[in-house]
Amino acid sequence: MKLILTDYIASLKEDGELDALLMELLRALDVEVVFGPKKGERQYGVDIYAVGTDWEDGIRKLFLVTVKQGNFDRKNWHGTPQSIQPSLYEMATTFVRNNIAPEHKGLPVKIVVAHNGANDPAVQQDWTAFVEQFPQLQFVLWQLETIVRLVEEHLLDENLFSDKAKRVLRKIIIHLADPSYDLADVAFIIDEIIAQIDLGGAGRRKNLNNLRKINLLLNIILSYCEFENDLRLALKATEMTVLRMWDLFRNYLDNFDEGYWTEFARTLHLKRDVGLKYLKKVSDACDVRDGFSKYCRDTVTYSFTVYENLGFLAIPGLEFIQMAESYISEEREVAARLEEQAAYFADAIVGIYNNNPICFSPRADNQINEINFVFLLLYRLGRIGDIRALLYQYNEQLALGALYAKIAPHFHNNHDNIYELDIQYEKRKEFNYESSCLLAVLVEWCVVIGDKGMYEAYTQLKTMIFSKTDLILWFPDEATEGLLYREYATKKTGYSLSGIELVGYEEFAQLTLTEYVHNCAEVSFSFMNQRVWIIGLIASRHFGTYVFPHYWRQLIKNHSAFVTETIPA
Repeated sequence: MKLILTDYIASLKEDGELDALLMELLRALDVEVVFGPKKGERQYGVDIYAVGTDWEDGIRKLFLVTVKQGNFDRKNWHGTPQSIQPSLYEMATTFVRNNIAPEHKGLPVKIVVAHNGANDPAVQQDWTAFVEQFPQLQFVLWQLETIVRLVEEHLLDENLFSDKAKRVLRKIIIHLADPSYDLADVAFIIDEIIAQIDLGGAGRRKNLNNLRKINLLLNIILSYCEFENDLRLALKATEMTVLRMWDLFRNYLDNFDEGYWTEFARTLHLKRDVGLKYLKKVSDACDVRDGFSKYCRDTVTYSFTVYENLGFLAIPGLEFIQMAESYISEEREVAARLEEQAAYFADAIVGIYNNNPICFSPRADNQINEINFVFLLLYRLGRIGDIRALLYQYNEQLALGALYAKIAPHFHNNHDNIYELDIQYEKRKEFNYESSCLLAVLVEWCVVIGDKGMYEAYTQLKTMIFSKTDLILWFPDEATEGLLYREYATKKTGYSLSGIELVGYEEFAQLTLTEYVHNCAEVSFSFMNQRVWIIGLIASRHFGTYVFPHYWRQLIKNHSAFVTETIPA
């Protein structure tokens, strides 16, 4: 474990990584972090300002921490104005004299130089001479070995894990080099930590420390994923962690305090940051013709690869929309910046569609999930024209695929059967595709955007090309949330509405809205009540559970005098 921590901490950048770890460490030591690094504000060398009891001597102190990346050597000591010696001088003179809060004056001051490298003996004399100039202050050096020891002892105590968890912890790093790794070991270790959390009990500090351990473990995993250049696994690991944490939280939300919400928000922010890194990694491929076909030896693999990437990009975009909603009433500028970030994901997705025509020939019925993610993101950004264009292309290409290649989305989503059908045309000609949730949802999206002409085009598609295909729609029930965060919930819970008829546009819209009013169990789910609606979509992306109809049906405009009851919010 120590080797893993040493490797991880040594790799951290100063800004946003090493300083964030040190703040978590101080909190675990029961030291209150008053403020951390502030961009755009002069802090006179102080990166972290904290107050608490020194764990070494039991005396309450003011901690002023300066954070540097790399070794404590001559270059870092006095090479630039941002080096350690100038920072320390500003802290010991200007900051200590003028910037200490009134309530903290009189407290002993402990100045910590924290870096993730080694101490160079050649600078020891310079350090000693500097410290002797300020006998009223206490100075300490935290090098890499010091930080590793403190983290191991106070933030990630390996002794809290079972023997199996200790072995698993070491195995995970090895398996992260395998793109097909199923993250089962990661799930095991997170579950072991969660088992020690009792939100209904009185051990709040212990609970928060355990939540911080989860986030630290996730950071370590993400660091190794980046090293292996596999952000797919990083995205999946963050999804799994978010879902397991919410599964823990959902029964205690009425008594939830700010500290628990803060730790959960950190996990969501980690996931958001991985999404941004993934966007940066694949953005060039989005604008290249058939850019996602590399390493795909057949059209089915190509289709699955493209749809996986649509999901990987749409969900982070929707996460930015979710975050923007929390700011829009009071901080519109912040909300606007978050929506701008979401728009980058939408642009990349449109680029994938423009350059990978195979998108419009989905092979599995549950690929409607990714289509829903995409449409929800575009709708939230007001890009109705893009949705309309995509609906048109889906209509046209589904027709051509069924007519000339006998290809349609496989209702049972059986990958082996899909591959077999792909290489056997004669079998495809006789194959009964049975039902389609995908077609049913595309039809309802025509109603969501209010396009009567598009609805009629899909009616014609159903009548002329898919006349023998039963349109079907899956709905969750009260039992669905109990499985949603840990497995595929579609088969074991909920029910399906089959035999959907495409009547006239106005009547279909009215019937859909009426049914929505009377049939929407998902609005009572915990993440809906807490307005963290992104959780349900993350679960659908991670485990494949069909997206709940509420997500798009709530967007349908009510123009009917017959639908007068309150539509779920």
